[in-house]
Formats: sequence, structure tokens, C-alpha cells
Amino acid sequence: MKYLGLISLIIILLLVGSCDKDSFEAVSQKEIRDLLYELSLDFNLGNAYGMLDKVHNDYLHKGNIVWHLNQEILDRMARFQLLDIEVLYIEFQGDRYAVAHTRDHYKSSIEDVTYNEPESSGWFSYLYRDNGAWLIYGNQMWAKGKR
Repeated sequence: MKYLGLISLIIILLLVGSCDKDSFEAVSQKEIRDLLYELSLDFNLGNAYGMLDKVHNDYLHKGNIVWHLNQEILDRMARFQLLDIEVLYIEFQGDRYAVAHTRDHYKSSIEDVTYNEPESSGWFSYLYRDNGAWLIYGNQMWAKGKR
């Protein structure tokens, strides 16, 4: 009888422990998808400052810092009017890091371009959870290699 109670307790603890991880990932998935939607909305409204509000102060991506990201955003805003970010899947690396695999569809009156991220450039793909919020963080590499 003691063993049956012990086995039941272990099963209950395993179920409760696994629910926390699933709910964390589910909540984080929604938060990251919302962040990327807000990013595309800011782009479509021409709000570069709103986009940069979603970037961590320690942003570093393939040797580029926030200043370079700002220049890239402004260059793309000059070239395209619309951005639609299609999230394919999100890969978590622990509780604080994530990589969003997306298709970024840029559109203007004369051209449509789609980038598969993070393979193309990955400017917005690498995320870090800081003080309870997901922020764009870059791959934290000075070289142009993969993380």
C-alpha cells in the first residue's frame, strides 16, 4: 500500500512539473509572436523608434550593434512600405534565449521580397528574455558565423 501511494505521488509530481514547462513555452511562444507582430506593425506605420523599443541594449548580431540595426531598418523602410512576418516555429535555448524562424515578406509598389530568417540575415530572429519581457538580442557574435 505504501508503494502504491509513493508511485501515485511520483506520477502526480511528474505531471505537475511537466505542465509548468509546457505552459512557460506556450506563454513564451505567444509573447514572441506578439512581439514580432508589433514589430511588423511598427514597420508598416513607419515607426523606427517603436521597432527599436523592442531591442535589447546589448544587441549584437554578426558584428553589428544597435546603430547598424537602426540603419538597416531605415534602409528597408525607404525601400518597402509593408512587412508581414510569418512565424514558422520558435526554437527555445533554455528559459532566456529563443530563435524565431520566420518568413519576412517585404512589399512595395514595385517589388515583393521574402527573406527566410534567420538564414538570410537574422536581424530580428534572436531573442532574449530580460525582466520578464522578450527582446530582440542578436546572435551575440562579432563574426558573421553561426551561434
